[in-house]
Amino acid sequence: MITVAWDKKFELGHERIDFEHRVFLDLIQAVAKLSETNADPARVGRTLSELLKYADFHFLSEENLMEDIHYPAIEEHRREHRMLLTQLSEAINQSIHGETRLEVIVEFLYRWFALHTTQVDKRLTSYIAEQGATPGGQ
Repeated sequence: MITVAWDKKFELGHERIDFEHRVFLDLIQAVAKLSETNADPARVGRTLSELLKYADFHFLSEENLMEDIHYPAIEEHRREHRMLLTQLSEAINQSIHGETRLEVIVEFLYRWFALHTTQVDKRLTSYIAEQGATPGGQ
């Protein structure tokens, strides 16, 4: 089982994005904890649903920021977000039907989060810094 934990490398120097990423990772950690126990399937379903809804919210938040600053790679970034939402929805459905283990979903999510944050989101926050925007992104 993969260890799901916040790492300094996830900090991008943008107050709002960093805050939202911490919440996102907290939800992944909650799913990881449920996967380690014989959790009630209804509880697992609610937590996965919360994670999906939060991911959708967070992605909209980032995309609104990208629109405001006329981020040149917005479409590529938006596609990554949509792919994750689609894959997460499918994984949740598979989990509900017993077609995949929760641990697989946790590993997929954590790896996606780590890669997306340290590469794709890092490019976004670097662009924000280059444009001279404030670190909080307000």
